[in-house]
Amino acid sequence: MTEASAHECRELPARELIPAAWRDRPGPVRTFNPALLADGPGWMLAYRVVLGDGQRRLACCRLDAGFRIIPGSPVPFSDAVVFPHDPSLPPVARTWLADPRLHRWGGRIFVYWNSGWHEPHNHQFLQEVDPRTLLPAGRARELQLAGPRRPQEKNWTAFATAEGQVHAVYSITPHRVLRLALGGEGPVICDDAATTDWEPPRYPAAHGGLRGGAPPVWHAGCFWSFGHSVHDGPAGYCYRVGVYCFRSGPDFAPVAGPAMPLELARERRARRVHPRLNPAVDEVIYPCGAAFSGGRWVISHGINDEACALSFVAPEEVEGCLRAVPGHPR
Repeated sequence: MTEASAHECRELPARELIPAAWRDRPGPVRTFNPALLADGPGWMLAYRVVLGDGQRRLACCRLDAGFRIIPGSPVPFSDAVVFPHDPSLPPVARTWLADPRLHRWGGRIFVYWNSGWHEPHNHQFLQEVDPRTLLPAGRARELQLAGPRRPQEKNWTAFATAEGQVHAVYSITPHRVLRLALGGEGPVICDDAATTDWEPPRYPAAHGGLRGGAPPVWHAGCFWSFGHSVHDGPAGYCYRVGVYCFRSGPDFAPVAGPAMPLELARERRARRVHPRLNPAVDEVIYPCGAAFSGGRWVISHGINDEACALSFVAPEEVEGCLRAVPGHPR
Protein backbone atom coordinates (compact mmCIF):
# COMPACT_ATOMS: atom_id res chain seq x y z
CA MET A 1 0.00 0.00 0.00
CA THR A 2 1.09 3.58 -0.60
CA GLU A 3 0.15 6.99 0.79
CA ALA A 4 -1.66 7.77 -2.47
CA SER A 5 -4.05 4.82 -2.14
CA ALA A 6 -5.51 2.45 0.41
CA HIS A 7 -5.63 -0.67 -1.72
CA GLU A 8 -3.68 -3.88 -1.36
CA CYS A 9 -1.82 -5.48 -4.27
CA ARG A 10 -1.01 -9.16 -3.88
CA GLU A 11 1.40 -10.77 -6.34
CA LEU A 12 0.91 -14.49 -6.99
CA PRO A 13 4.12 -16.60 -6.98
CA ALA A 14 4.94 -17.37 -10.60
CA ARG A 15 6.41 -20.82 -10.02
CA GLU A 16 3.34 -21.93 -8.05
CA LEU A 17 1.21 -21.08 -11.11
CA ILE A 18 3.16 -23.36 -13.47
CA PRO A 19 1.45 -26.67 -14.27
CA ALA A 20 3.51 -29.75 -13.46
CA ALA A 21 3.82 -30.62 -17.17
CA TRP A 22 5.76 -27.40 -17.81
CA ARG A 23 8.02 -27.22 -14.77
CA ASP A 24 11.04 -28.80 -16.43
CA ARG A 25 11.31 -26.07 -19.09
CA PRO A 26 14.55 -24.05 -18.77
CA GLY A 27 14.74 -20.28 -18.70
CA PRO A 28 12.79 -17.49 -16.99
CA VAL A 29 9.21 -18.01 -15.80
CA ARG A 30 6.66 -15.31 -16.63
CA THR A 31 2.99 -15.61 -15.64
CA PHE A 32 0.79 -12.57 -16.27
CA ASN A 33 -2.55 -11.07 -17.35
CA PRO A 34 -4.82 -13.25 -15.18
CA ALA A 35 -8.59 -13.52 -15.62
CA LEU A 36 -10.73 -14.08 -12.52
CA LEU A 37 -14.08 -15.86 -12.02
CA ALA A 38 -15.97 -16.74 -8.83
CA ASP A 39 -16.30 -20.52 -8.45
CA GLY A 40 -18.24 -21.76 -5.42
CA PRO A 41 -16.44 -20.68 -2.25
CA GLY A 42 -13.27 -19.97 -4.22
CA TRP A 43 -12.10 -18.65 -7.59
CA MET A 44 -10.84 -19.72 -11.00
CA LEU A 45 -7.86 -18.08 -12.66
CA ALA A 46 -6.78 -18.20 -16.34
CA TYR A 47 -3.47 -16.57 -17.26
CA ARG A 48 -0.65 -16.27 -19.76
CA VAL A 49 2.57 -18.24 -19.37
CA VAL A 50 5.82 -17.48 -21.21
CA LEU A 51 8.76 -19.78 -20.48
CA GLY A 52 12.28 -19.89 -21.86
CA ASP A 53 11.19 -21.14 -25.28
CA GLY A 54 9.10 -17.99 -25.83
CA GLN A 55 5.89 -19.85 -26.75
CA ARG A 56 2.71 -18.06 -25.61
CA ARG A 57 0.68 -20.47 -23.48
CA LEU A 58 -2.43 -20.36 -21.29
CA ALA A 59 -2.90 -22.10 -17.95
CA CYS A 60 -5.77 -22.29 -15.46
CA CYS A 61 -5.85 -22.89 -11.73
CA ARG A 62 -8.05 -22.55 -8.67
CA LEU A 63 -7.76 -20.14 -5.75
CA ASP A 64 -9.28 -20.71 -2.34
CA ALA A 65 -11.62 -18.26 -0.59
CA GLY A 66 -8.58 -16.32 0.62
CA PHE A 67 -7.25 -15.95 -2.96
CA ARG A 68 -4.40 -18.40 -2.38
CA ILE A 69 -3.34 -20.81 -5.13
CA ILE A 70 -4.64 -24.31 -4.42
CA PRO A 71 -1.62 -26.65 -4.74
CA GLY A 72 -1.85 -29.05 -7.65
CA SER A 73 -4.66 -27.12 -9.37
CA PRO A 74 -2.70 -25.47 -12.26
CA VAL A 75 -3.37 -27.20 -15.59
CA PRO A 76 -1.74 -26.73 -19.05
CA PHE A 77 -4.88 -25.39 -20.75
CA SER A 78 -3.36 -24.48 -24.13
CA ASP A 79 -1.84 -27.96 -24.59
CA ALA A 80 -5.37 -29.39 -24.76
CA VAL A 81 -7.01 -26.86 -27.09
CA VAL A 82 -8.46 -28.36 -30.29
CA PHE A 83 -8.75 -25.74 -33.01
CA PRO A 84 -11.36 -25.68 -35.81
CA HIS A 85 -10.77 -27.69 -38.97
CA ASP A 86 -9.80 -24.59 -40.93
CA PRO A 87 -6.81 -24.90 -43.32
CA SER A 88 -6.64 -21.09 -43.63
CA LEU A 89 -5.84 -20.72 -39.93
CA PRO A 90 -2.14 -19.77 -39.74
CA PRO A 91 0.29 -21.58 -37.41
CA VAL A 92 0.65 -18.49 -35.18
CA ALA A 93 -3.07 -18.61 -34.38
CA ARG A 94 -2.58 -22.12 -32.99
CA THR A 95 0.52 -21.37 -30.92
CA TRP A 96 0.16 -17.75 -29.68
CA LEU A 97 -2.59 -17.61 -27.04
CA ALA A 98 -2.85 -14.24 -25.31
CA ASP A 99 -4.78 -12.31 -22.66
CA PRO A 100 -7.51 -14.69 -21.45
CA ARG A 101 -10.84 -13.66 -19.96
CA LEU A 102 -13.23 -15.93 -18.06
CA HIS A 103 -17.04 -15.94 -18.33
CA ARG A 104 -19.97 -17.87 -16.88
CA TRP A 105 -23.14 -17.80 -18.99
CA GLY A 106 -26.15 -20.03 -18.38
CA GLY A 107 -24.18 -22.24 -16.01
CA ARG A 108 -21.41 -22.82 -18.58
CA ILE A 109 -17.84 -21.51 -18.27
CA PHE A 110 -15.91 -20.03 -21.19
CA VAL A 111 -12.42 -18.65 -21.73
CA TYR A 112 -11.58 -16.08 -24.41
CA TRP A 113 -8.17 -15.38 -25.95
CA ASN A 114 -6.63 -13.75 -29.04
CA SER A 115 -3.67 -14.65 -31.25
CA GLY A 116 -1.70 -11.45 -30.74
CA TRP A 117 -0.60 -9.05 -33.48
CA HIS A 118 0.23 -10.58 -36.86
CA GLU A 119 -0.49 -10.22 -40.56
CA PRO A 120 -2.78 -10.23 -42.42
CA HIS A 121 -5.11 -10.27 -39.41
CA ASN A 122 -5.31 -11.88 -36.01
CA HIS A 123 -7.93 -14.21 -34.54
CA GLN A 124 -10.09 -14.36 -31.41
CA PHE A 125 -11.44 -17.56 -29.89
CA LEU A 126 -14.05 -18.62 -27.36
CA GLN A 127 -13.63 -22.00 -25.67
CA GLU A 128 -15.93 -23.79 -23.26
CA VAL A 129 -14.20 -25.07 -20.11
CA ASP A 130 -14.85 -28.32 -18.26
CA PRO A 131 -15.50 -27.10 -14.68
CA ARG A 132 -14.15 -30.34 -13.20
CA THR A 133 -10.76 -30.36 -14.93
CA LEU A 134 -10.39 -26.68 -16.00
CA LEU A 135 -9.43 -28.03 -19.44
CA PRO A 136 -11.12 -27.33 -22.81
CA ALA A 137 -14.48 -28.92 -23.57
CA GLY A 138 -15.06 -29.39 -27.29
CA ARG A 139 -13.35 -27.28 -29.96
CA ALA A 140 -12.32 -23.64 -29.85
CA ARG A 141 -14.76 -21.37 -31.71
CA GLU A 142 -13.57 -18.30 -33.58
CA LEU A 143 -15.29 -14.96 -32.96
CA GLN A 144 -16.27 -13.47 -36.31
CA LEU A 145 -17.64 -9.99 -36.90
CA ALA A 146 -20.65 -9.77 -39.20
CA GLY A 147 -19.42 -7.22 -41.75
CA PRO A 148 -16.03 -5.52 -42.21
CA ARG A 149 -13.42 -5.92 -39.47
CA ARG A 150 -10.23 -4.15 -38.51
CA PRO A 151 -6.95 -5.91 -39.37
CA GLN A 152 -6.32 -6.49 -35.67
CA GLU A 153 -9.25 -7.31 -33.38
CA LYS A 154 -8.46 -7.48 -29.67
CA ASN A 155 -9.85 -6.56 -26.27
CA TRP A 156 -13.52 -7.31 -26.90
CA THR A 157 -15.06 -7.58 -23.42
CA ALA A 158 -18.05 -9.93 -23.28
CA PHE A 159 -20.90 -9.83 -20.77
CA ALA A 160 -24.47 -11.09 -20.36
CA THR A 161 -27.61 -9.11 -19.57
CA ALA A 162 -30.16 -10.11 -16.93
CA GLU A 163 -32.16 -11.76 -19.73
CA GLY A 164 -29.20 -14.01 -20.57
CA GLN A 165 -28.30 -12.44 -23.91
CA VAL A 166 -24.53 -12.41 -24.43
CA HIS A 167 -22.95 -9.20 -25.74
CA ALA A 168 -19.44 -7.80 -26.13
CA VAL A 169 -18.08 -4.28 -26.04
CA TYR A 170 -16.31 -3.87 -29.38
CA SER A 171 -14.98 -0.37 -28.71
CA ILE A 172 -15.37 2.07 -25.83
CA THR A 173 -15.26 5.32 -27.85
CA PRO A 174 -17.63 5.18 -29.59
CA HIS A 175 -19.35 2.70 -27.29
CA ARG A 176 -20.13 -0.06 -29.77
CA VAL A 177 -21.77 -3.17 -28.38
CA LEU A 178 -22.13 -6.45 -30.28
CA ARG A 179 -24.59 -9.31 -29.94
CA LEU A 180 -23.05 -12.81 -29.83
CA ALA A 181 -24.78 -15.86 -31.31
CA LEU A 182 -23.54 -18.78 -29.21
CA GLY A 183 -25.76 -21.46 -30.78
CA GLY A 184 -24.13 -24.31 -32.66
CA GLU A 185 -20.51 -25.43 -32.67
CA GLY A 186 -19.00 -23.35 -35.47
CA PRO A 187 -17.77 -19.74 -35.46
CA VAL A 188 -19.49 -17.33 -33.07
CA ILE A 189 -21.07 -14.65 -35.26
CA CYS A 190 -21.18 -11.17 -33.73
CA ASP A 191 -23.35 -8.34 -35.05
CA ASP A 192 -24.15 -4.82 -33.88
CA ALA A 193 -26.59 -4.24 -31.03
CA ALA A 194 -26.06 -0.55 -30.14
CA THR A 195 -23.62 2.34 -30.60
CA THR A 196 -23.30 5.52 -28.51
CA ASP A 197 -21.02 8.43 -29.42
CA TRP A 198 -19.31 9.88 -26.35
CA GLU A 199 -15.94 10.90 -24.93
CA PRO A 200 -14.66 10.20 -21.39
CA PRO A 201 -14.64 13.41 -19.32
CA ARG A 202 -11.16 14.86 -18.89
CA TYR A 203 -9.32 11.68 -19.85
CA PRO A 204 -6.38 11.83 -22.29
CA ALA A 205 -6.94 9.93 -25.52
CA ALA A 206 -3.23 9.00 -25.80
CA HIS A 207 -2.60 6.02 -28.08
CA GLY A 208 -6.03 4.74 -29.05
CA GLY A 209 -7.94 6.03 -26.03
CA LEU A 210 -9.55 3.69 -23.53
CA ARG A 211 -9.53 0.04 -24.57
CA GLY A 212 -11.08 -3.13 -23.24
CA GLY A 213 -9.83 -5.07 -20.24
CA ALA A 214 -11.81 -7.02 -17.65
CA PRO A 215 -15.28 -8.27 -18.60
CA PRO A 216 -17.95 -5.79 -17.42
CA VAL A 217 -19.45 -6.48 -13.97
CA TRP A 218 -23.07 -5.65 -13.06
CA HIS A 219 -23.00 -3.73 -9.76
CA ALA A 220 -25.09 -0.95 -8.19
CA GLY A 221 -27.39 -0.60 -11.18
CA CYS A 222 -24.89 -0.49 -14.04
CA PHE A 223 -22.04 -2.36 -15.70
CA TRP A 224 -18.55 -1.49 -14.44
CA SER A 225 -15.69 -2.03 -16.87
CA PHE A 226 -11.99 -1.84 -16.00
CA GLY A 227 -10.08 -1.19 -19.22
CA HIS A 228 -6.63 0.10 -20.13
CA SER A 229 -5.00 2.97 -21.97
CA VAL A 230 -1.48 3.42 -23.34
CA HIS A 231 0.60 6.55 -22.76
CA ASP A 232 4.13 7.66 -23.61
CA GLY A 233 6.65 7.34 -20.79
CA PRO A 234 10.32 8.30 -20.50
CA ALA A 235 11.42 4.68 -21.10
CA GLY A 236 8.62 3.43 -23.36
CA TYR A 237 4.87 2.91 -23.45
CA CYS A 238 3.02 2.79 -20.13
CA TYR A 239 -0.25 0.88 -19.66
CA ARG A 240 -2.68 2.20 -17.05
CA VAL A 241 -6.14 1.15 -15.82
CA GLY A 242 -9.22 3.25 -16.57
CA VAL A 243 -12.76 2.50 -15.38
CA TYR A 244 -16.12 3.51 -16.84
CA CYS A 245 -19.76 2.55 -16.30
CA PHE A 246 -22.60 1.91 -18.74
CA ARG A 247 -26.24 1.03 -18.34
CA SER A 248 -28.02 -2.08 -19.53
CA GLY A 249 -29.75 -2.42 -22.88
CA PRO A 250 -31.12 -1.63 -25.24
CA ASP A 251 -28.67 1.28 -25.71
CA PHE A 252 -25.86 0.31 -23.25
CA ALA A 253 -25.00 4.03 -23.02
CA PRO A 254 -22.05 5.09 -20.81
CA VAL A 255 -23.11 6.96 -17.68
CA ALA A 256 -19.70 7.64 -16.09
CA GLY A 257 -16.21 7.79 -17.52
CA PRO A 258 -12.64 8.02 -16.23
CA ALA A 259 -11.25 11.40 -15.24
CA MET A 260 -7.93 9.85 -14.20
CA PRO A 261 -6.29 6.41 -14.20
CA LEU A 262 -6.85 3.99 -11.35
CA GLU A 263 -3.31 3.65 -10.05
CA LEU A 264 -2.57 0.02 -9.22
CA ALA A 265 0.67 -1.68 -8.13
CA ARG A 266 2.59 1.61 -8.18
CA GLU A 267 5.68 0.26 -6.41
CA ARG A 268 5.82 -3.10 -8.19
CA ARG A 269 5.37 -1.75 -11.70
CA ALA A 270 8.48 0.43 -11.26
CA ARG A 271 10.77 -2.62 -11.16
CA ARG A 272 11.30 -5.70 -13.27
CA VAL A 273 12.46 -9.23 -12.56
CA HIS A 274 13.06 -10.21 -16.20
CA PRO A 275 14.02 -8.36 -19.40
CA ARG A 276 11.12 -6.86 -21.35
CA LEU A 277 9.14 -9.16 -23.62
CA ASN A 278 8.33 -6.11 -25.77
CA PRO A 279 11.26 -3.66 -25.92
CA ALA A 280 8.91 -0.75 -26.70
CA VAL A 281 6.89 -1.22 -23.50
CA ASP A 282 7.99 0.02 -20.09
CA GLU A 283 5.36 -0.24 -17.32
CA VAL A 284 2.31 -2.44 -17.82
CA ILE A 285 -0.77 -2.82 -15.64
CA TYR A 286 -3.23 -4.86 -17.69
CA PRO A 287 -6.62 -5.83 -16.18
CA CYS A 288 -8.27 -9.08 -17.29
CA GLY A 289 -10.76 -9.73 -14.49
CA ALA A 290 -12.84 -7.97 -11.84
CA ALA A 291 -15.38 -8.84 -9.15
CA PHE A 292 -17.10 -6.98 -6.33
CA SER A 293 -16.61 -9.15 -3.24
CA GLY A 294 -16.60 -8.45 0.47
CA GLY A 295 -17.42 -4.76 -0.01
CA ARG A 296 -14.43 -4.08 -2.26
CA TRP A 297 -13.33 -4.49 -5.85
CA VAL A 298 -11.01 -7.37 -6.66
CA ILE A 299 -9.13 -6.67 -9.91
CA SER A 300 -6.92 -9.33 -11.46
CA HIS A 301 -4.17 -7.88 -13.62
CA GLY A 302 -0.75 -8.43 -15.09
CA ILE A 303 2.35 -6.46 -14.11
CA ASN A 304 5.04 -5.71 -16.71
CA ASP A 305 4.32 -8.85 -18.77
CA GLU A 306 5.85 -11.00 -16.05
CA ALA A 307 3.62 -11.23 -12.97
CA CYS A 308 0.03 -12.05 -11.97
CA ALA A 309 -1.49 -9.88 -9.27
CA LEU A 310 -4.75 -9.17 -7.46
CA SER A 311 -5.56 -5.66 -6.30
CA PHE A 312 -8.18 -5.18 -3.58
CA VAL A 313 -9.61 -1.69 -3.95
CA ALA A 314 -12.17 0.21 -1.88
CA PRO A 315 -15.20 1.39 -3.89
CA GLU A 316 -14.46 4.99 -2.89
CA GLU A 317 -11.09 4.82 -4.62
CA VAL A 318 -12.65 3.52 -7.83
CA GLU A 319 -15.47 6.07 -7.76
CA GLY A 320 -12.96 8.86 -7.18
CA CYS A 321 -11.56 8.20 -10.67
CA LEU A 322 -14.98 8.66 -12.32
CA ARG A 323 -17.00 11.61 -13.59
CA ALA A 324 -20.63 11.48 -14.72
CA VAL A 325 -21.28 11.72 -18.44
CA PRO A 326 -23.33 14.88 -19.12
CA GLY A 327 -26.93 13.95 -19.85
CA HIS A 328 -26.52 10.45 -18.48
CA PRO A 329 -26.51 10.67 -14.67
CA ARG A 330 -25.81 7.46 -12.76
